[in-house]
Amino acid sequence: GHNHVLSKVTTQFNIVHYHWRCFEIELENTRRVLERHNYISPADSDEQAKAKLAEKFKCSTEDVCNTCPFKAAFASIHKARLYLKWLDCEEQIKKEYYAGEGNMFNTDLNNFLKESYDRSDV
Repeated sequence: GHNHVLSKVTTQFNIVHYHWRCFEIELENTRRVLERHNYISPADSDEQAKAKLAEKFKCSTEDVCNTCPFKAAFASIHKARLYLKWLDCEEQIKKEYYAGEGNMFNTDLNNFLKESYDRSDV
C-alpha cells in the first residue's frame, strides 16, 4: 500500500518506496493502475481516457498541461496526473520526467521526506 493524504490513520512509522523506470514502462504501469481503479477502461481511446481523467481533476481537455491546476484528492492521483499530462503534452512531460535523471531528483520522495521531517521535528 501507499501512504497518502486520504489516509485517516497516522503512525510514527514510515516506509519509503521509490524506483526509477524508463518513461514508456512507467506509462504502461500507470495505465494499468488507472484501469484497476476504474478511472479509465482498457477499451478507451486516448481521447476518451483524457476526457475521463480531466473530469476527475475538474479540468477542460483543452491545453491541460497549461490550464489544469491538478487540485483533487483520490487514490493514485500522481499516476492520473502523469498520464493526463502525457495525453495532452507528450514531449513536455517526457522531458520533465527525464530532467532529473542522473542527479536523483525525485519530487515525490523529496516532498514525502520534507513532510515527514516537518511532522516529526527531526
